[in-house]
Amino acid sequence: MNGNNDGRLAAFDGLRGIAAMAVMLYHVGNFYDVAGPFMRGYLLVDLFFLLSGFVLALSAEPRFAGGWTTTAFVRARIKRLWPMIVVGALLGALSFGWRNGWDDVPVYFVFGLSLLPLIAPFGRGQLYPLNPPQWSLLFEVAANLLHGLVLRRLGDRALLVFVAISGAALIWAAYTMGSNTCGPYAATWYLGLPRVAFAYALGVWMGRRHSEGASGIPVRYSVVLLLPLLAMVTASAIQNAVWLVDSLIVVVAFPLIVWLAASAIVPAGAERWLDRLGIISFPLYTVHVPIVALLAAISPSALSLAASIVASLTGSWVLAAALERRRVRAPSKALMMEFAR
Repeated sequence: MNGNNDGRLAAFDGLRGIAAMAVMLYHVGNFYDVAGPFMRGYLLVDLFFLLSGFVLALSAEPRFAGGWTTTAFVRARIKRLWPMIVVGALLGALSFGWRNGWDDVPVYFVFGLSLLPLIAPFGRGQLYPLNPPQWSLLFEVAANLLHGLVLRRLGDRALLVFVAISGAALIWAAYTMGSNTCGPYAATWYLGLPRVAFAYALGVWMGRRHSEGASGIPVRYSVVLLLPLLAMVTASAIQNAVWLVDSLIVVVAFPLIVWLAASAIVPAGAERWLDRLGIISFPLYTVHVPIVALLAAISPSALSLAASIVASLTGSWVLAAALERRRVRAPSKALMMEFAR
């Protein structure tokens, strides 16, 4: 249904861009103490995990069948993520040191670069104090390892059983936390495991179905891109039973949105800007928190808030031009977006 014939899922690029912006605006609201429609933007992290599983089922599993090893797969994934991890750690070190002093920065920096989390009792707050969103990159690599070791060997029924068990555990974790904010914190990091396991594994199952020719109802891409925002805004307006609303969005709404996106009607004229949204998504997700946190500490004004958004978007675009454009999009569906985030 895309406007081209190279097998790309152009609407996925748009979803990733929209998700990254929503996560950024969620953190902007936190740092500037502003309530609004992005209060539940943390939910879009689950959409990233779901998209990742879907895309990597299409790109990695045919290569596994051809003899690609788990070690090579995980190495390639880390190589894909590493440049942005370094940039995020550097910006995080500057931002954290300016705001909180420099005593702990060297240790935090080493942990950040090595992807080692500061779990309790060593950590007191975030797993990665310099750049908190890095927790999801660690869990992404863990999901990739699980994919290479286990998920790729499971048949469809066994994979669905794994998804169901992970989904039940996710709901329990959200109930325990009071929301689906599981994963970033040193004391409760393990509650994030079912969060990534459910979304990523379900994405793998959906990707397999798509590769076999199954498809959803063809709808226009613009409708698909509005749906996650609508889900988030609706959730932000509901203050009761937060854990239940979060769970329903992650377990029900996001899979439906991704399935629609896989068959979305994307005219050729829209592909260019969707591609740009996809390219900027990973840099934006990785570097926005240090930028927003620093500017909020300098001044909590409305002008500073606007500047933090502009600086995050501009910096992400510069990084995208420098690093993300090096990716070569393969023409076959089996290799498309192989290391997309």
